[in-house]
Amino acid sequence: MIEPLQTSLQSFVNSYKAVMWRLRECPLNDEQLAAAIGVSSSVIRSRRSKPDLWKLSDINRLSVYFTMPTTACSQLDQLLKELPQQWVSLPMRERRRYERLLPVKKSQFHAYNLSDWPVHHLLKMHQNLILNDELAS
Repeated sequence: MIEPLQTSLQSFVNSYKAVMWRLRECPLNDEQLAAAIGVSSSVIRSRRSKPDLWKLSDINRLSVYFTMPTTACSQLDQLLKELPQQWVSLPMRERRRYERLLPVKKSQFHAYNLSDWPVHHLLKMHQNLILNDELAS
């Protein structure tokens, strides 16, 4: 269960980095970019200064705008929505292990699945899974 999440998060992180690079090179001002992806210019300004504030759907829209693949965003979104149902079927001990491993509480998980995932939580989740792998090795 963790391996597909780890793979999907790695793909997303690679995609996120590529989108952020394209964003730095983008000649559009905040207002133009905001109109292009459907958010306010103040959102663009704040997220350009603090890239971890981007949301999963924003990265997907930026990928579309920059004509980059959106597969990583779509797959991660789908996987994150399926995880809570998979957790229910796990034995309690294994479920607790996963809950400790991921930096997001179960209630937050449900809330973000209903709204949108902040990138900083996805990056933290990715980092925790990498650290867990290194410790297990």
